[in-house]
Amino acid sequence: MKKSILLLILCMLFVACNGQTKKVEPAADTAAARADTSMPAVLFGNDNVKYGYPGGRGIVLIKQFYVIRFDTSTLVPEWVTYHLTKENLRGNANRKNNFRPDPDLPEGKRSEPADYESSGFDRGHMAPAADFKRSDEAMSETFFLSNMSPQRPNFNRIIWSHLEDEVRKLTDKHGSIWIFTGPLYLDSLDHKGEPIGHIGPHNVAVPTHFFKVILCEHSDGQREMFAFVMKNQIEKLPGASLDYIVTVRQVEGLSGLNFFHRLSDDEETRLEATPATNWPVQ
Repeated sequence: MKKSILLLILCMLFVACNGQTKKVEPAADTAAARADTSMPAVLFGNDNVKYGYPGGRGIVLIKQFYVIRFDTSTLVPEWVTYHLTKENLRGNANRKNNFRPDPDLPEGKRSEPADYESSGFDRGHMAPAADFKRSDEAMSETFFLSNMSPQRPNFNRIIWSHLEDEVRKLTDKHGSIWIFTGPLYLDSLDHKGEPIGHIGPHNVAVPTHFFKVILCEHSDGQREMFAFVMKNQIEKLPGASLDYIVTVRQVEGLSGLNFFHRLSDDEETRLEATPATNWPVQ
């Protein structure tokens, strides 16, 4: 009995010392909920991040036509984003193939041409060159190595290229989209992990998968989202891009990013949790 009274007194003292009791909130169920989405001041008003800045651990590189969050530990972008419109696709600039180091990054904190030479990997665009035919300057800017990640040839040149074509068709038909593209490093159970494979003298990380997340805004103001995760494997991936549709919420869980948080909470929750069923969009 005395022990019970003593325990009760101690509990009352603990509450008094803390001023008030506090409700214990359940842990967030996604990594995206923990992402730091505080937008850097240099991005205020930048149309490429109109609907959200997903966070990340890299540094921000603001190009004239797109934005990069570059990871100086992996030497590949954590994500690349840009706003693409129907009008942007009307140019006729030719592909430059002028791959080069990004002068905005210091040596040792960037990939170099030698990293990809004889590696067996393509220099895979995150912001694809064909989306930037609007001008020679825009086209050339996509060939900074900060916009590249090692991709298997049978991946980059087949299903990933087809997906990029389908995204352009979506833009041409429906007008205005925001795109985030980046790498994933998943373990054998498809859980978020750390890079295992590397190439080149600077140890550029080789992603196991890539994601592409899209917000499409129609002329009537309605919005919809599309998300894809594809494995960066040696063999040709079977099927079509439709077979690799996931939800935006799933990509957030795998990447630790939070993409479109500037939408209203209701719209963000509804769109990010719903897998697209109408792909490719007609």
